[in-house]
Amino acid sequence: MDRLIRTKKKIIAAGIIGNVIEYYDFALIGFLAVMMGKLFFPSTDPFLSLLGSFSAFAAGMIMRPVGALLFGHIGDRIGRRFALISSLALMALPTFLIGFLPIYTQVGLLAPILLVALRMIQGLSVGGEYASSIVYLVEQSAPERKNLYGSFVSVGAKIGMALGSGLCGALLWYLGEDAMGEWGWRIPFWASIVIAAAGLYLRRNLSDEYQPSEDKTVPIVAILRHHRREFWQFLTIASAIWIFYYTVFVYLPIWLEGSAHLSKSEAGQINTLSIIIGVIFIPLMAMLADRIGSFKVMRGAALGLAVGIYPLMVGMSIGGYWAALGGTLLLVIALCAFQAPIFASTVMALKYHGYRASFTAVILGSAAGIVGGLTPVLMTSLEKLSGDPYAPASLIAATSLLGWIVLRRIKD
Repeated sequence: MDRLIRTKKKIIAAGIIGNVIEYYDFALIGFLAVMMGKLFFPSTDPFLSLLGSFSAFAAGMIMRPVGALLFGHIGDRIGRRFALISSLALMALPTFLIGFLPIYTQVGLLAPILLVALRMIQGLSVGGEYASSIVYLVEQSAPERKNLYGSFVSVGAKIGMALGSGLCGALLWYLGEDAMGEWGWRIPFWASIVIAAAGLYLRRNLSDEYQPSEDKTVPIVAILRHHRREFWQFLTIASAIWIFYYTVFVYLPIWLEGSAHLSKSEAGQINTLSIIIGVIFIPLMAMLADRIGSFKVMRGAALGLAVGIYPLMVGMSIGGYWAALGGTLLLVIALCAFQAPIFASTVMALKYHGYRASFTAVILGSAAGIVGGLTPVLMTSLEKLSGDPYAPASLIAATSLLGWIVLRRIKD
């Protein structure tokens, strides 16, 4: 029994470590967006600098579907283990190298070009890592715990975000904003190599019972030919989830500074606390989904967001620090309910094992990459052009309502 428990723990740790690195990097981009915007995209208009920073973020995210296609194919045709190890190695190096980049005042346009290039390499590898780890964990789990095991990927993401946000916050407190802007911003990127080394160690002897099929059909071609309905249903639901996800964890800290009039330190504190709450509630919501049904939990979350997010964000903007904190935590709990069941549900949407890695990779890679990656840019532009600080809430309400409509058409 003890040996079985140790094996399961190792499977979980090996499965989620890549997502720890992935979302550690996302937390750095979100926390340091304004600072890196000034360093790599200097402008007399702070909005343009911030937009440049988020555009670099989006460039990497747009590469995720390409990586999803590549590593999903590798996972289905060669094996889950090979996809996990190769994607982790390719993901770790660019994050580390960002810490050594020259800034705009040193090399001019070469600085943002190098940043975008490294972000694109990251995006390619992340597209494969995310889905490969989800499929591996769900396939290794017992039938009654598939949502729980699938949710551990998001737990790893929250751990990575907590580490990234926490380290940035601690450095900002210790060094001060001036030193952080001059050289301190590099330290969190250098520190990523420690997590990467731990990941490669955990995955070196990873077990993999998956046997590739002899079917020569390209998985994504077969999916689009025979499973179009499932493809578009799950892509719509996942897109609604990741628009909300990147709004909460990447854009919201910026919104709290501008619209709720909090300091950078206060917004950072709320962001870190929200990530910790996410780590707790993701597995709880996954266990609830295992007990009462995945789609019931997601429907409730989608409908609650469609109805409640606008008045909640209004209250957050006028109620000061504690209202912002309370509202953010409610948003995170709703996000956990919406997101926790999507991982196992996507993997299990197709009964045939030989297409699962590609199906999951393309669905989640497109939703988290193209849709989610563009969300910070979209939210920033939407608020600026409309002059309405609650425009992001309207968009989330609309996409959540669309997700709820699609979810009602899927049988439990």
